[in-house]
Amino acid sequence: MEIMGILRKRKYVGYWIIIFLFICLFGLTSSASSDYWPTAGWRTSTPEEQGMHSKILADMLEWIQIKSYSIDSITIIRNGYIVADVYFDPFSKGQKHIIHSCTKSIMSALIGIAIDKGYIKNVDQPIVDIFSDREISNLTEYKKSITLENLLTMASGLECRDSYLYGWVGLEEMKNSDDWAQYVLDLPMAEPPGERFEYCNGVSYLLSVIIQKATNMRTLEFAKKNLFGPLGITDVRWQTSPQGIDIGWGRMWLKPHDMAKIGWLYLNNGRWGNKQIVPTMWVEASTRIHIDATVLELLQISDVLDHYGYQWWIDFDGYYAAVGYKGQWIFVVPEKNMVAVFTGDMLGKSVHIVKNLFDSYIVPAAVSPKPLPFNPEEKARLDDLQASISKAPAKGFIWTLEKEGIAKDGVFKRTASPGFKFEYPLGSRKAAIEYQSQVMRMKTPGDVFFSTSVMYIPEGMKLEDFGPKFYASNLPNVQVISNKKITLKCGTSAYRTDMKWLWKNSIQLSSVVVSAFKDGKCILIAAHSREYQEEMASIVESLEFE
Repeated sequence: MEIMGILRKRKYVGYWIIIFLFICLFGLTSSASSDYWPTAGWRTSTPEEQGMHSKILADMLEWIQIKSYSIDSITIIRNGYIVADVYFDPFSKGQKHIIHSCTKSIMSALIGIAIDKGYIKNVDQPIVDIFSDREISNLTEYKKSITLENLLTMASGLECRDSYLYGWVGLEEMKNSDDWAQYVLDLPMAEPPGERFEYCNGVSYLLSVIIQKATNMRTLEFAKKNLFGPLGITDVRWQTSPQGIDIGWGRMWLKPHDMAKIGWLYLNNGRWGNKQIVPTMWVEASTRIHIDATVLELLQISDVLDHYGYQWWIDFDGYYAAVGYKGQWIFVVPEKNMVAVFTGDMLGKSVHIVKNLFDSYIVPAAVSPKPLPFNPEEKARLDDLQASISKAPAKGFIWTLEKEGIAKDGVFKRTASPGFKFEYPLGSRKAAIEYQSQVMRMKTPGDVFFSTSVMYIPEGMKLEDFGPKFYASNLPNVQVISNKKITLKCGTSAYRTDMKWLWKNSIQLSSVVVSAFKDGKCILIAAHSREYQEEMASIVESLEFE
């Protein structure tokens, strides 16, 4: 109102001078983030228009091709615009990707929102007060003093033993318990809370339990209403525990562009358009150093990501990141006004490669807050690389001979007798076959291994006995859960056998096998996973004969 009063008193020339200055000021403010909000989708720009070198980004893509890194996608956002967006076969644009422990950073945002809305008191609230309706074992004075903040900073003091450092022993024990939350709450204390970082998936699960308990909503529904919905994120998959709790440490699937929205929200201090989604103070508290972290030590990246906030990793170079198993990253760089998202399928120590690529190429490419001179030659090279990388191979996956089977566009088809086909999730990767009768083997993005075998029917073997007797006999410590007759889409009778067994004598796997007899041969499809029962069933039960 004061601005309008001044304008009314000015002469015509003075009026336009003030308007001009106002527009300039507004323009500077908006360009610090972007001149739009990507709720309906991201806009694109050239790297040079956003102060980045196409050459350096093209060099990175060439290096990735040379080294054959198991990266699935890279999305780079500068000043609110996509400057690079590349998808590596078999992953493709528009697909959801499992984000693993990047889920923890989203879980942190939901806790901040819940506190802001009054569902939860504050981070100093003892968790025994939150779970006052439960009887908790090993209730020492140390356990009574565990706060919500201790869970957020991975400093609960609980003896979790559920990270890779322990071979996920504690995670397997929790999954085999009747109540995952009770299992975590009953754990003995290893040390006083708040003193030492100890990565614990179980405490992130408790965060989801707390959201559901405090709001009387499933965590996913709370997220859709208060986080995903306002950001325009509509396609989310989140697995639940047997108790119906969304798994707070992981098992979430998002599209890379939606992962970038989470990063962009935090880059803008929790604001989206004219609405404050996550409190600014929560973003600040979540992304500053609270504790030294050492879980990445054996991955040889402890010197670059060894600090932790509220379920976010903090780097000394001025940025922070959501980090997930096998190469899922959301980098947020306030100083560069930049967000970068990686997805992948990298194992073990190779996960540090993503961090090295980001530090060695993407950060150095962002050299100016202002546009750079257009570089048509390097921009064309970058475009050609993105297009060639993202183009799916025309031939599909072949293991021995094409007539023995080819996997393409989500369908495996065998033309040799007996001919059959089945469906599998897009984005699945080719894996090496393990024995002679196996004709193919693949792995889904969610780590379900599946294979097909064709063999002569064992002498005297009945179809109903093949799964529970012949196949199960090859698995260690196997327990047959069920064996039932089914009818395939083509009308052929088959049997589905569900079983559990111990891999490496410690990790429990579930297996679903569908077997059928055709033309004197036994055809079977087997799927194995630590979870994802529904995905396994959809693969094996899609079998049909030509």
